Amino acid sequence: MLRRLIPFFCAVVLLWMPYRALAFAIAPATLNLSGKRGETIEDSIAVINDGSAEQTFTLGALKFAPSESSTPSFIPFETDHSGLPEWIAFPIKTVTIPASTKVDVPFAITIPQDVPSGTVYAAITVSASKSNDIATNGATISAKMASLLFVTVEGETIERLALLDFSATSATGLKSLEMARSFGFRVQNQGNVTSVPIGTITLVDAFGRTFASQPINEEHGRVLPMTTRSFSGSIGPNPVGFVETVRSQIANFAIGPVTATLTVVAGTRTLTKSFVYWMVPLHLILTAAMAVAILLALWKLLSHGRDRLGRIETGSQ
Repeated sequence: MLRRLIPFFCAVVLLWMPYRALAFAIAPATLNLSGKRGETIEDSIAVINDGSAEQTFTLGALKFAPSESSTPSFIPFETDHSGLPEWIAFPIKTVTIPASTKVDVPFAITIPQDVPSGTVYAAITVSASKSNDIATNGATISAKMASLLFVTVEGETIERLALLDFSATSATGLKSLEMARSFGFRVQNQGNVTSVPIGTITLVDAFGRTFASQPINEEHGRVLPMTTRSFSGSIGPNPVGFVETVRSQIANFAIGPVTATLTVVAGTRTLTKSFVYWMVPLHLILTAAMAVAILLALWKLLSHGRDRLGRIETGSQ
């Protein structure tokens, strides 16, 4: 019995240890700084020990590669640490923090004289001390968190975006001739500084009436220089059930061709893309047809009753 319980207790310990190791946080999640060539920028990040015991943390810097999604891919320090990670210096690289305590840890960035203008980026990492590392199957797992750092080197900056595509991501809605609610689009940053695209998605019916609209990128996601990022947007929640669908079709009534337009504002430029699809509110039409059929049936029933009453009255005379 005891031999069977040993693997269970080992699994519990391994699951509990990462929870303890991750009992900390850092703030802010992103940092935006700027400076001139040759300038030294000083700032700090907050390390918060949420655990019930004193912990020691180590600071570092990593490069990361952006992706079309919002999740960056971190590059190991041993693989490549050129660029911004080399500009960062930590006066205090290791800090011991009591339980339930926040400490501001300083760092400095010295911008070289020979770098081009534009935005560079890296991650400031905070990891638990080696005493909190877990060794399993010959691999060492350390608790680590990162704050994304964006530094703009002042000078000749170029802000240029391109809108690559725009489409409805829900083919089911288009096949059933219902209102398209989910959309996707890609933005490419062809400049040398970070850009945060803003704008709207609008739906316009055949008569030129805008019957639905929604702001895009309300999370203020950024597109890094010389990269492409995918975004998604939606107009209202998808209705569930027949009654909710009818209510939605009444609130967003349109029939016939609908033009979906994406408008993106990038600096002083405005970019647009559109596509057309057909929208037929089938649930609303069916409901209206059923209502008309019921009214006709009632009218015929009442007419038949009046005729019968008239015949009875005539016969009695």
